[in-house]
Amino acid sequence: MDKGSGLVGIMVANQHERKYALQKYLNCNKTNMKLFCFTPADIDWKRNSITGIHQTNRKWLLRKFPFPDVVYNRCYRLNPQIIERLGTIIGSNKCFNHINQFNKHEIHIHLSQWLAQYLPETILYDKENVLRLLDAHKVLYVKPCYGNKGKSVYRVEVKDSKEIHIGEHHFLPKIIVEDSQQFQVNMDKLVGSTPYIIQKGVDIQSLNEQVFDIRVLAQKNKRGQWSATNVISRLAHKGCFNTSMCEKVCLSEKALKQLYPPDKVNAIIRSIYDISLRAAEIIEMGTHCHLGELSVDLVLDSAGFLWIIEVNGKPQKELYDEIDKRDSVYKRPLEYAHFLQKK
Repeated sequence: MDKGSGLVGIMVANQHERKYALQKYLNCNKTNMKLFCFTPADIDWKRNSITGIHQTNRKWLLRKFPFPDVVYNRCYRLNPQIIERLGTIIGSNKCFNHINQFNKHEIHIHLSQWLAQYLPETILYDKENVLRLLDAHKVLYVKPCYGNKGKSVYRVEVKDSKEIHIGEHHFLPKIIVEDSQQFQVNMDKLVGSTPYIIQKGVDIQSLNEQVFDIRVLAQKNKRGQWSATNVISRLAHKGCFNTSMCEKVCLSEKALKQLYPPDKVNAIIRSIYDISLRAAEIIEMGTHCHLGELSVDLVLDSAGFLWIIEVNGKPQKELYDEIDKRDSVYKRPLEYAHFLQKK
């Protein structure tokens, strides 16, 4: 394989992902760069080579490659020393997405310096904090600091009767307790030793009795600048608060047009772009990590105000498979890699 036109290595977590991931990007590669896919275990540091999979004449082949010009990291959990070692060989600015697994509390701290008005109150979980915030806000969301597709997220609501309802995925509670002591016992079992955050509950806008979010895919473009590739909404199943378990995905503009007049929709879309791209810049600056893409999850409350709910370091690309212009989701990281290769 000729490296003269540029060589990009896409790093994934395990060997089973290599062919699937590479095919997605090969289909959308409009650059003249050559692509191969590898895992951290495929790196031979002693021989300065990487065993990776690539495609030639529609055949999948496994071979050794020199270290590429650019590495696009798609591993969710990765030892940071691997990124550091790659950086010393190919250049510290030639590997992007230094981290893909964000700590929700740390991200909140970074964003709160500049975008505090768009953030629901969020603090680390402990016994005192959860009772204090529950008393103040009546509805809370309790989430793992390191989330994974909406798993183990709990909705807590104190009712007028003083009962406390705990729900997982659904508004209907899985646990009902009568006092704070019983509540704490149950929450301790659910949370265990895992680090969690507590987030003030937002009265989320619904569409046809379905809660929906607004996910902005922010990616760096061929000029190295943050841009919004796609803005989509996930509609939760009826009775569910967790949009990660969605019934369908659509362009956010389509969802918003069913709720608001055109002028209001345009204003909301402009705000979504402004907030999300600013968030991407702040996170990259705050973490001191070289990033190339992330997704920002927002919701509208019943008054039409936007809130940042969380930010994801490894966007789920499959969400876009049925959406118009889905190729851009895969094309843009390669354009950014091309930008880095030319620097």
